[in-house]
Amino acid sequence: MIPVSRRLVIGLALLLLPAPLRAQPSALWQKLEENPALMAQEMRALLLEAPQLIDEVRSEARARMAADAASDLAAEVAGDSAMIAKLTPALFGATPRGFGAEGPAAITLFTAAGCAPCLRAETELRALADEIPGLRVELRSLSDDPADRLDRALQRREGPETAARFRARLQDPDNAQALAESLTEDPEALLALAESPEIRAELAQEVSLFRDLGLDMAPSYVMPGRLIRGEMPKVVLQSYLSP
Repeated sequence: MIPVSRRLVIGLALLLLPAPLRAQPSALWQKLEENPALMAQEMRALLLEAPQLIDEVRSEARARMAADAASDLAAEVAGDSAMIAKLTPALFGATPRGFGAEGPAAITLFTAAGCAPCLRAETELRALADEIPGLRVELRSLSDDPADRLDRALQRREGPETAARFRARLQDPDNAQALAESLTEDPEALLALAESPEIRAELAQEVSLFRDLGLDMAPSYVMPGRLIRGEMPKVVLQSYLSP
């Protein structure tokens, strides 16, 4: 196998060849591989005779790199869209955690309790749900940490609004239990529910969903045909979600 540096030089040499020779490069490739000194000599002579070829090679290299990047991006987008389509029911199906209009969600936010950017993202999506008719937002958890289990238990026992207050007030995950207990009349039952196999399994499924989509940032957003990693300004989300 040719070392990477030699491969690059040979590739540039082939670009510098006149078009008729580039059309059948196999024999020349073998010759250059066997005698790189000859290649260097010929390239030097050619460039001295026609220095404008440097600009032509640069232009060709940029065009090829741009085409490769566009192809890679198109493949990534197609892969994301296929995965989103496959997971649509789990991603966009209405749950008690969602808000806005009735029906399937137009956007799902993967969030975590105690995550400041996640809270900002949720707050902005709530504002958009009030502003955009017909918009529904769903929340999914990207974490199954104790704070997230308490959040889910509060949602089950006390309702989504109480769970939302818990997320809004939670600044230190180490204080999650004390805060959660202050929001319920039966702390013992709440803690038992938070540690129940049902809630653990529910959160594990959502975390698995997050990973299956190739997401790795908190928060992350999912829309039909689009993944967004990391917190986005409200105006950007509005441009995606407005009819």
